[in-house]
Amino acid sequence: MLDTRAAIKKQFMAEYGKKNFALISVKGLCAATPVARTTFYAYFSNTNDVKEEIEDELVCGLQGVADRSANGDYPHMEFAAFLDKTQKYIQENWNYFYAFLIQQPDLRFITKWKEAVKANFGKRYPEKQGIRNYGIIAEIVGSAVIGAYTYWMMHPEEVDTEEIKRIISDTLDSITDII
Repeated sequence: MLDTRAAIKKQFMAEYGKKNFALISVKGLCAATPVARTTFYAYFSNTNDVKEEIEDELVCGLQGVADRSANGDYPHMEFAAFLDKTQKYIQENWNYFYAFLIQQPDLRFITKWKEAVKANFGKRYPEKQGIRNYGIIAEIVGSAVIGAYTYWMMHPEEVDTEEIKRIISDTLDSITDII
């Protein structure tokens, strides 16, 4: 059984997947969950707080996948296993990622995820951080990662995820070879 906070977030995402964020109200969310408005306000100030908490949980989950995969050693992590675990995490939370990336693109979520990718890129290639244009290279990598996952979610039947792992690894190797 879901606790009240989780039930509110689950209902929020059900509504976010169906209607414009601006049309999701505390009153409607409380009626659909169902919880009293005073209960809602014990957990959140408004619907934006609900959305932000979900965003943070998703990004934290992705970061946890990276941290567990690296096991303290980002430069030597088994990259294919990391990609498998990331794919599994996204599949387990498909509706949430799909809502934030495709149904109603959420720039704040996308930015948080991109910042996490850039931070992980820096941990994986720490020797590259001081080079000229490192910031823009990390930005391109972060944008490409999110773009690739978005494409996969939009066209899951067209994407061979096994082949993508090789392409991603080869691309990262190419990028880090030239910088």
